[in-house]
Amino acid sequence: MINLHVMPEEYEEQDYFLMMEVMNAKSKEDRPLSGNAFLKEMGIDPDKVTEDQQGKEV
Repeated sequence: MINLHVMPEEYEEQDYFLMMEVMNAKSKEDRPLSGNAFLKEMGIDPDKVTEDQQGKEV
């Protein structure tokens, strides 16, 4: 708690479940990507999907 600059009194006054969510949070780089972010990382623009890419017959 010292490294996080949270005093014991502050910690004890906080909502337990919210504090656990904050304490277990991952850094932005370690979080899972959303579907759109993954597609963009793969070089696919999800906003410009063609009918062939959607699996529809042309």
